[in-house]
Amino acid sequence: MSPFKALLASTTIAAVAFAGAASAHPQLTDAQYFAAARCQALMTSSALGKVDSAAIDAMLKSQASSRMPAVSDRADEIRQDTLRIASRAGPNGKAALIAERDGACATLAHTAMVASAVRGQSPAR
Repeated sequence: MSPFKALLASTTIAAVAFAGAASAHPQLTDAQYFAAARCQALMTSSALGKVDSAAIDAMLKSQASSRMPAVSDRADEIRQDTLRIASRAGPNGKAALIAERDGACATLAHTAMVASAVRGQSPAR
């Protein structure tokens, strides 16, 4: 599978995984947690241009205590792999990663902020 097709598939999976996740179910599934970890890496990547990740950071922090060590370890691997992919990506690859960050990940960040506001919490660190 080409890197672009793999990226497109992961973007689609992330979008589906997050459809209403933060507002309908306060507890993320492991798959949603992994997708959030990927989004966190995309948002904090200096290779792609950092964007505000406070909402994603707060969501992951609030979810971390209920995770099995293997899930937390896998999320860390996903973060590192995503940062590595972003740092090595060519112009087309970076454009695709930025599109994922500004699409599915921005939607997740917004949903996390709304869910935090509804619960009376601040998304700030």
